[in-house]
Amino acid sequence: MRRKVGLILIGAGAFFLALAPLVRFYVARQVVAAPLNVYEKTTLRADNATYLDTSKWRIQKGATVTATNTTRGDVRAGDGKIAVWDSFTSIEDPAGNAKIETQSQRAVFDRRTAEMRNGRGAAVNSDSGVRQSGVGLFWPIGVKRKTYPYFDITTKRTWPMTYEGEEKVHGITTYRFVQQIPPTITDSIKPGVPASLLGLPAKQVARLPGYDKKNDAVAVNRVYQATTTVWVDPRTGAPVNQEQKVTQTLRTSDGVDRLTVADLDLKMVPKSQQDLVDLSGSEADKIALVRTWLPYGGGTLGIVLLVSGLAFAVSGRREPAPGESTDAPRPAGEKPSA
Repeated sequence: MRRKVGLILIGAGAFFLALAPLVRFYVARQVVAAPLNVYEKTTLRADNATYLDTSKWRIQKGATVTATNTTRGDVRAGDGKIAVWDSFTSIEDPAGNAKIETQSQRAVFDRRTAEMRNGRGAAVNSDSGVRQSGVGLFWPIGVKRKTYPYFDITTKRTWPMTYEGEEKVHGITTYRFVQQIPPTITDSIKPGVPASLLGLPAKQVARLPGYDKKNDAVAVNRVYQATTTVWVDPRTGAPVNQEQKVTQTLRTSDGVDRLTVADLDLKMVPKSQQDLVDLSGSEADKIALVRTWLPYGGGTLGIVLLVSGLAFAVSGRREPAPGESTDAPRPAGEKPSA
């Protein structure tokens, strides 16, 4: 009986030993990836902000501006290799009841490397002609301490995002990355903005290149400059905090920046940080389960079962069969003792 139990334990041990590397090197590789079905809502806030209210063509100062982002996964458009996420951001002044700007992005990216792709409807502000590359809404699981090309939807191109060190965010260790975007023209405003907005004397305005006397407007370029900081959980590749300092100016065609139309120091509110940390922690537990606990726990259990089975099998071979005498055999002709 002990021998049979031993053989069963040996078989179970061998099964778990074979299963452990399969889970670690194959199953984990298939399971550990960016989720297809994601829903996140975060808010960044800028106090004492400056912005241009285009409904009144007036510069507003000292405002509290919020940038609310909603990201939702398009499950049907994704598959085992590619994820498709739709992101929408509304920037507004709630107290002034003013909509400042809206931004949208359809991001298509590799679920494991986080490298952005094109096709499947990928677009920025409904413009599918924008070529997206680098990383963006999602970072690689197990992100490295290095510089990554990071896609910026305002300038519609990638800029280096440099690793700056480790930092705690609501109790978890994160990697802090910083991106510097130099003054960059993002769009041209034609026929232009009201000449009065620039606050220049009429004679000086009349001499500006791009001045439209009929409409009393001046053609300008919008110039964007930003410093973006992202805190990423290296266990999951999930951003858990973000700050963005943005400056925008109006530049006339003579190359002179005439007016600051945006000065925002946006910081993610604590509740949004905590929500992202909690979500990332849940994903980290799932990753640890298939990468560590199941393979190493299964391997350990397999060794214990194998050793126990061998011990049972060996001891079982020494046991007499039922009804078998344990007395030593007597020499031939010897009479049993009384």
